[in-house]
Amino acid sequence: MTFDNFTGYVLAGGKSSRMKTDKAFLRFGDETFLSRAIKTLEIFGANPVKVVLNQTQTNFIERLPDHVPHIFDRYENRGAIGGIHAALTDCPSEWAIILAVDLPCVTSEAIKTLVRIAFSSKDLSAIVPVQTDGRPQPLCAAYLVKDCLPKLENLLKKSVSASVKDFLKLVPVSFVAQNELAFGNGGDLFYNVNEPDEYKSMIDSIV
Repeated sequence: MTFDNFTGYVLAGGKSSRMKTDKAFLRFGDETFLSRAIKTLEIFGANPVKVVLNQTQTNFIERLPDHVPHIFDRYENRGAIGGIHAALTDCPSEWAIILAVDLPCVTSEAIKTLVRIAFSSKDLSAIVPVQTDGRPQPLCAAYLVKDCLPKLENLLKKSVSASVKDFLKLVPVSFVAQNELAFGNGGDLFYNVNEPDEYKSMIDSIV
């Protein structure tokens, strides 16, 4: 297996409306959510990790680490599906690994496991973990660019309300149980931080 076949993308284009401040710059220990997500994906040495922003986040650029490039959504105001599309459109490698900035408990070990499954998969276009509550987590997932991008592009052109769930119905997906991936963080791996109370609960749990 070679990581040359994979490129990592951090989705950071959300509006953080419920948090009332940009989630990318919340602190997790001595790191921001953004710096933590970038570091988590930097196991892909051949291709730099890129940050996906929405087109209004021009003030965000100066706060990015110097070595980290950024790209913008090509479809505005389409949410997470627009960020995935931007990543796949930009991706120079066979697979794109997507990680949302508000999933701070995901580890590099988890991503390595995801990559191994993608590398060994046959006739599959997406590898999507399933959380312990039974919900798929498509924002920490691997997507085969040549298969996923054309279908996603067509979907976005046809429907302004298309969701990631709609997209996953169009491609062969392996839904992988969290415990099968041996991520090692139990139910907390995909802890999603959207509101101040959720952030406080997460911080309190690690203090």
